[in-house]
Amino acid sequence: MMLFAVAALAAVRLEMHFMSLCKQCQMHIPATNDMIWNGGLELTPSKAGVRAMTNFSIDYYGPKLTSGHTCEAASVGTEHGPDQCVNDRYHLCAQHADPPEPSWFDYVHCMWMNIDVLKCGHNGHCDTSTEYAHALPLVHPMCAALTGVDAAAIATCANSERGVQLARDSYARTRGTAGLPFAPAFVDGVVVDGADQFW
Repeated sequence: MMLFAVAALAAVRLEMHFMSLCKQCQMHIPATNDMIWNGGLELTPSKAGVRAMTNFSIDYYGPKLTSGHTCEAASVGTEHGPDQCVNDRYHLCAQHADPPEPSWFDYVHCMWMNIDVLKCGHNGHCDTSTEYAHALPLVHPMCAALTGVDAAAIATCANSERGVQLARDSYARTRGTAGLPFAPAFVDGVVVDGADQFW
């Protein structure tokens, strides 16, 4: 009889960088869900087993900020303006919930799959932040309810200084990818040679 010792495998570190109201980035989210977590099979992530072996995070670009300006004052009238800042914080507050929210990716996936509502049916952005403010309460509670995350806690965080700090930290991590192709992916700290090749 032969005995085999199986060493515990370390989780693979997978880091991605996106814009939360970017339709091009949106395409990578179902790809992550369907091709990486589930391998294209009709399995749950827990049955596929890949997700449990992945230490996964998403960071965001944020708008370009000039000295002294807040996120909400940047790029007004574009899809990279105040509404994206709010959206980023909802994503990040789910991802960095305390205590940890194991279903954070399911929530973020749902938010991305409903990006057309969050952009008021436009490819770019809602015409006004008031319209976005009407769209967010339609999508956020639904996604939270469907994925079992704490909707109230995420909203409270997103509208607090903690949410702002999570966004600042996330934007700083993505600024560290300057010079790389847009939306780079890293596996165990090594950048995949071109985002398109990753997919």
